[in-house]
Amino acid sequence: MDVTREALEDAYPYFFDERTRAAHLATLVHARATEPTGWPTVPMIRRFARLFDVSMSELGAFFGQMCRIEGNRQIWVDVMRGAPGTKEAKRLMTREQSRAYGFMLMARE
Repeated sequence: MDVTREALEDAYPYFFDERTRAAHLATLVHARATEPTGWPTVPMIRRFARLFDVSMSELGAFFGQMCRIEGNRQIWVDVMRGAPGTKEAKRLMTREQSRAYGFMLMARE
């Protein structure tokens, strides 16, 4: 499916609130400036989620990093790189994670 840049720009504020959009942009800009790969790390996602008071799981999904909480543990899976647990992480995605991950995939094409 061909998605235009204008369609993505129109959908972005519809699907994501202002703080989530700000956290997404700040995380991406910081990663591009500080990471050799230009892609956010899990610690960076955690930090910006706290800073902007947004869902860590949703923010991570923008970058293909799926997080779920089991007890006191955070379990992160890099689904973009097909890390072990990718299939389960995709199956267990929340609605918010699915929306952020899907948005990222559409924007990449």
